[in-house]
Amino acid sequence: MARNLTPITLLCGYLGAGKTTLLNKVLNNQHGYRVAVIVNDIGEVNVDETLIAKGANITDTSSIVGLQNGCICCTLKSDLVQQIENLIATKKFDYILIEASGVCEPMPIAQAIEQIRNGRLDNVVSVVDAKRLVDEFSGGDTLLKKDMEEDDIESLLVQQIEFCSTLIINKKDLVTDEEMKKVRAVVNALQPHVKVIEASHGDVSIDDILNTSRFDFEAVFESAAWVSHIENMEEEDDDDDEDEHHHGEGHHHDEEHGHEHHHHEHNHEGADEDEYGIGNFVYYRRRPFNRERLEAFAARWPRNIIRSKGVIWFSDERNMAYVFETSGRQITAGASGQWVATCSKKEQEEILAEDSKLRDEWDEKYGDRMIKLCIIGQKLDKEQIVKDLDSVLDD
Repeated sequence: MARNLTPITLLCGYLGAGKTTLLNKVLNNQHGYRVAVIVNDIGEVNVDETLIAKGANITDTSSIVGLQNGCICCTLKSDLVQQIENLIATKKFDYILIEASGVCEPMPIAQAIEQIRNGRLDNVVSVVDAKRLVDEFSGGDTLLKKDMEEDDIESLLVQQIEFCSTLIINKKDLVTDEEMKKVRAVVNALQPHVKVIEASHGDVSIDDILNTSRFDFEAVFESAAWVSHIENMEEEDDDDDEDEHHHGEGHHHDEEHGHEHHHHEHNHEGADEDEYGIGNFVYYRRRPFNRERLEAFAARWPRNIIRSKGVIWFSDERNMAYVFETSGRQITAGASGQWVATCSKKEQEEILAEDSKLRDEWDEKYGDRMIKLCIIGQKLDKEQIVKDLDSVLDD
C-alpha cells in the first residue's frame, strides 16, 4: 500500500548551509523522477524559488510552489499541507521535495506531513554548514551561550540535528580534517544514530535524498542522543539488584502517604568522554523542583551544556508533568499531561496492571512523579551540576 503513496523529502538547514545548492543538484539529476518542489521563504519575496528555477534549468515553473512571508513549521503549516495535497491530486509528479526556510524546526513539519493521506514522508534531510560551526560555534561545542538572543541560532541547529533521518555536513572542503573531526564529535553527541554524509558543494548522491524509505517518525524521534541515554539508563536499572526502577517518560500519585519510601537517588554517566571532552549523564531525582529556584538557576545555566532534555515536576503544581529542555539559550518547560499518580486508586490499579514497566518503577510516596534529565556537554563538571540541581529541589 505504501508504494501507492507519493514520497516526500523534507530538506532543512540553517540559512546558508547549502540547501538550495543541494536541491538544484538533485533536480538536475533526477534519475527519471518527476519532482515537484515546495519552497518556503520567510521574506515577502521568495528568493529561493527563483534560484531553484534558474539553477535547475526549469522552464515549466508550475513544478515549483512558493510559500513565503511565514514559516511552514508554524503559521504556514496548513498551507503546506494543502499545497502537497494539490500537487498529489494533479498526478503529474511522483515525488515532492520541500525546502524549508532556514529558521524552521523539522519536527512540526514532519507531524503535519504524516497526516496527509496520499503522501508519505520518505526522508528528513538536515544540512549543517561545517565551516559555520567552526567559525561561529567553536567547532560546534558552544551550542549554548549565555549572551545569545532569545531565538538563538544554536537552539535551531540542535533541533535540526536531532530530528532528521539523513544529516549532511556540508562545506567539508572549507575546514581542516581536525576541525571536521570536532564537528563530527559534537554532531554525534547530539544525534548518534542518524546517517551522516560529509559533502562539499552539496555533492550528495540522489539515492541518499530521494526514495530512501529511511524516515520513521518514532525511530527518528528516539534516535536523538538524550532519548538514547535515558533509555540506556533504564536498561541498566532493570539489571540492578537494588530496589530501584526508573522510566524515561513521566508517569504519575495524587497524595503522598505518611510514611517514607525513597528510591535511591543517583546519576548515571553515559558514554565516556571522547577526545574533545564531550560526555553525558542522566540526572535522576524523585523530589520536585522548586519553581522559583529553578528559574533563578536558569539565568546561570552552565554554558558548556550543549543539550539537556527530560521530564520534571514542580512542588507548587504536583499534578502536572513537564518536559524540560535546553538548547541554545532557550530554556523551556512545557506541560505534557498529568501524572498517573493523580488518577483515582481504581484507575491507577488498571493502568499499573497493563503497564509492567510503570508498575515496577512505582514509588509508594511519589507514584510515577520524577525528575529525569539527560545532560550532554563538553568538559562537564558532573559533581557541580548535580550539586546545583540538587539545590533547586524543593525542601
